[in-house]
Amino acid sequence: MQAEYIRKCSLCLLKEGEVAPFLQELKKKHPNVEMALFPGSGTLQIMFQSETPVDALVEKVKEKFPRFFYGEGRIEEALHKEFIGRKKTLSLAESCTGGAIAAKLTQIPDASKYLLGSIVAYSNEWKERFLQVSRTTLKEKGAVSREVVTEMVQGLFAETDADFAAAISGIAGPSGGTKEKPVGTIYIAIGQRGEKIDAGVVHANPERIEAIDLAVHLTLGALWRKVVHNTVTFS
Repeated sequence: MQAEYIRKCSLCLLKEGEVAPFLQELKKKHPNVEMALFPGSGTLQIMFQSETPVDALVEKVKEKFPRFFYGEGRIEEALHKEFIGRKKTLSLAESCTGGAIAAKLTQIPDASKYLLGSIVAYSNEWKERFLQVSRTTLKEKGAVSREVVTEMVQGLFAETDADFAAAISGIAGPSGGTKEKPVGTIYIAIGQRGEKIDAGVVHANPERIEAIDLAVHLTLGALWRKVVHNTVTFS
């Protein structure tokens, strides 16, 4: 019986339309290899299947998308490995995700080796009290804004010894949206101590659970890119 080779690899923060054309060209050059693209929440998985080794095709994906390619497995596993391997620490400030980012990370044993904790600052009062977010910023820009998530990260660096920090605030729905900030508007900030904070907006599906899940995976992917490649995602 002919041996069968199967390899999977994953990319973060890319959309299906950004990767599909590359796979189509790859398929033309390797017609005997089965290729499949599986979109996920903030991630894409590619599978190669053939009667001959396909490791070289995985390398081609890595060469094409070097700052998005995190190998096999889940993005939280890749992030876990990098933080521990580099002996760096992380702190989180979560609003609309309600601790979901920390929950994802702490499902993996030894998360305590790098994750200091997560402050779920759901109210404006908590953003002020525990993260030093300015009342003026909250009033003028709103809790869901680039300025607020940036100050949340700054607050984490002021209150902890973390090497990296991430903050998130958004409107997960189903209500609470406005014309300027519709449901699904989510701001994310990623910071490394001593460097400029990467902050920006993403627009998620207005379905609450899907919006939160996407926000979690985008934050994890952006953190991975920052830790591994020192690359900004949202700025």
